[in-house]
Amino acid sequence: MFVGGLSWDTSKKDLKDYFTKFGEVADCTIKMDPNTGRSRGFGFILFKEAGSVDKVLEQKEHRLDGRLIDPKKAMAMKKDPVKKIFVGGLNPEATEEKIREYFGEFGEIEAIELPMDPKTNKRRGFVFITFKEEDPVKKILEKKFHNVSGSKCEIKVAQPKEVYQQQQFSSGGGRGSFGGRGRGGRGQGSANYGKSPRRGGHQNNYKPY
Repeated sequence: MFVGGLSWDTSKKDLKDYFTKFGEVADCTIKMDPNTGRSRGFGFILFKEAGSVDKVLEQKEHRLDGRLIDPKKAMAMKKDPVKKIFVGGLNPEATEEKIREYFGEFGEIEAIELPMDPKTNKRRGFVFITFKEEDPVKKILEKKFHNVSGSKCEIKVAQPKEVYQQQQFSSGGGRGSFGGRGRGGRGQGSANYGKSPRRGGHQNNYKPY
């Protein structure tokens, strides 16, 4: 359950103690502001039994630490379908036709992006592939590595640049698994992904997962 309207003084223990009277609490958390370390005024409760949620909702008002709080069912966020993948470790000499031939076996391809190195004007050792449906991506991700045109390629979900940057920041700003020169000296490091000219209209907005 989502619980809004919490006092800044309400602790995790206070929150858990209050809702325990409706049923056994399996987990409890209060969201904190990372900059100030203070409560953001809301939290989440996970009951062991689903019936406990109904008991909470049956009560018209809930007060905790002198404040009227607002518990409600937490809504699961709808995820956008994953249709784009990152293919790393690919031989730059592999033609678009060969790439399309291999991955086309999994489903209809909408676009293939072939990043170029702006300094050498040569292909880089990775590509992005967008499918028209999500199912082909699920099938491909059943295996981490695929042999494409003689290269052992690692497949990952292509994440929007903002998500990738947030992941890098939260993990300490590291380069990630594709840092440095990359596989076989072909890659130029994760910091450069998405900055070189590519085919397709959205390539600058994606990074490898």
